[in-house]
Amino acid sequence: MIVTIIAIRFFVNTNFKNSFEKYVDDSNKTEINHLIEFDLKSIYLNGNWDIELIENLGIDSIRKGIAIEIYDENNNKVWSVFEDEKVLSDNTLNEISKNMQSIEKKWNSYFEEFKIDIRDISGNPVGYAYIGHYASTYYMENDVEFFYAANRIIAIIGVISIGSIIIISIIISRSIANPISKVSKMTKFIGEGNYKNEVTYKSNISEIDDLINAINKLSNELNEQENLRKQLTGDIAHELRTPLTSIKGHLDTIIAGIWEPTNERLNSINEEVTRIANLVDELRKLAKFDTEKNNLNKEIVNLKNYIKTISYNYEGKALEKNIVIKYDLEDLEVLVDKEKFAQVIVNILSNAIKYNNGNSEIYVKTFMKDNNINISIKDSGIGIPESELKNIFERFYRVDKSRGANEKGMGVGLTISKSIVNAHGGEIKVFSEVNKGSEFIIILPNEN
Repeated sequence: MIVTIIAIRFFVNTNFKNSFEKYVDDSNKTEINHLIEFDLKSIYLNGNWDIELIENLGIDSIRKGIAIEIYDENNNKVWSVFEDEKVLSDNTLNEISKNMQSIEKKWNSYFEEFKIDIRDISGNPVGYAYIGHYASTYYMENDVEFFYAANRIIAIIGVISIGSIIIISIIISRSIANPISKVSKMTKFIGEGNYKNEVTYKSNISEIDDLINAINKLSNELNEQENLRKQLTGDIAHELRTPLTSIKGHLDTIIAGIWEPTNERLNSINEEVTRIANLVDELRKLAKFDTEKNNLNKEIVNLKNYIKTISYNYEGKALEKNIVIKYDLEDLEVLVDKEKFAQVIVNILSNAIKYNNGNSEIYVKTFMKDNNINISIKDSGIGIPESELKNIFERFYRVDKSRGANEKGMGVGLTISKSIVNAHGGEIKVFSEVNKGSEFIIILPNEN
């Protein structure tokens, strides 16, 4: 902005100087024309030169930078400003030259003269006049004063503008810097693991307030994630400790000779070992998918047949709880990785059966919407609390309070499902209400 003000000042100053020069040139030309057309015609009347008029005219003209010399028809000098008003003419012309050189160092001081005939009333020549002035633009004393005054005003306006810009910039920078400084300190606290602090500063800048709100939201979410990680660590430790404790108890009593290593006790130990193996297998699946999630072998499949083939394998489990799976499948074709995408259908469908009190129905539906392929799996099970919906896709997360403690698993099924759908360029939406059921909608781009 300062550079802009300086550029504007230079532009205004240059234009003002050019315009002022033109104005002065026009004024000087007007004075000379008036002198020729009117004044010189009055200096010779009734056969005599009017010396008083010539003298007044000559003094007035030299004060305007115009020098006059009058000669009769016999070349005799009638009046000359350089002789009759030598001091005045010298001082005036020298002052003009000095003033102009102070304004423009390369000013041309060449003095130009031209001859004008003087005639009487009858038009007969009675003499002539030499009129002289500086060939280059020249300013008189009052012109110079006006020129410098105008430049001072332009300079003062420039200084005031720049000063105002600096003051406003300082105010704005402080209004921005103070909250940013607080946000910066907050981010350092977050980087050190202190997620519970919040920035309470309120600024007058909406963008800064948005940044502060975003940082506070990030802090809260990181704090929730930290609590979630602590909970997950405890859950994993519990899932592994329970079967290991049972196995160790059985083996200790058998080794001590208290119990006989009967088939029944060995089968109990084997069940706990199988449980650990299943838990580790889920962890292995998640790790495997994390490393291979971008390696998709896509092919075109008929969605109707594809979903029915997968779902038929779970109708038996559904019937055990008196649950009927109903289908409303359109004959659509989709480009997917058959093996990986099957995990999505399996995970969501098995959850719909698992977390269901029974004696109900599950609806599987496919349809087109907004040129996207939609797969809906809707149940009337126990549902998910609204406060937990944002966490259900987190790895190892389980909504224990609403899902029941008897259900086994590490809680990675939905995490894998969402990652697979995202890898296909799609998304999963979930709508749920406690004791009324849940609906998972898989949205895939139509790439055919």
